[in-house]
Amino acid sequence: MKKKLLQVLPLAVAVLIVASCASRKQMIYLNDLRPDQVYQVKERPEITIQKDDKLSIKVSCKNPELALVFNYPGTGGYTVGENGSITSQGGTTDKDAGYIVDRDGNIEFPILGKLHVAGMTCRQVVDHIKETLSTRGLIKDPFVTCDIINFKVNFMGEIGKVGEIKVNGDRITLLEAIAQQGDMKEYSKLDSIAVIREVDGHRRIYYTSLLSKDIYDSPVYYLQQNDLIYIQPNKNKVREETRRNMTWFYTGTSLITTIISLITLITK
Repeated sequence: MKKKLLQVLPLAVAVLIVASCASRKQMIYLNDLRPDQVYQVKERPEITIQKDDKLSIKVSCKNPELALVFNYPGTGGYTVGENGSITSQGGTTDKDAGYIVDRDGNIEFPILGKLHVAGMTCRQVVDHIKETLSTRGLIKDPFVTCDIINFKVNFMGEIGKVGEIKVNGDRITLLEAIAQQGDMKEYSKLDSIAVIREVDGHRRIYYTSLLSKDIYDSPVYYLQQNDLIYIQPNKNKVREETRRNMTWFYTGTSLITTIISLITLITK
């Protein structure tokens, strides 16, 4: 018996080592990238404005008094330097000040009134406001900036930290967001990351893998505002939970059987 055990033991150890290596291999991100190959950087698509976005729009010109009425109430005036840089002239510093895009995709802009901005990029909003101010003779050579100030994405599932990420600006990649949330967990399914996104008033789900370089060509590599990222559990977690449940079941069954046996003995 002892001899047979010594024969089987090396084989069992080898199987455990192979299983361990396979498990670790699955945790290697982008494992098909080659160090001797150059990969082209994909251009980041511009973010389009959606309903419920909050926009910071600032107008300035060489005569700051003319621009005051075109800025969000309470934000003060703005002046432009020789290099075109915009600086604040006082007012509140409330970071939440901004224009909310309503359900119809519009904002109420001082003097210009209702502007339809949903579906536009910030660059297009800037060009539209500049052109309107110039053609209506309100400001000559205006300087305009536009930013989305409530850009956020959310994580669910097998991730280090579940919840919301508030993005400074309008650029964050899926890999950057995962890193901010504490990376993947032991039982994360790396080859099927789900990203739920609103597109033209409809929700759409995309899947991508962290194991392949193809993630760089994925439409969800660059995240958009209000994206929901769901990290699914892998089969190992399902098996582990099943094993744990079965352990509790057998433990509970054994305990109940023991109690019944004791009661039977006592009552005899």
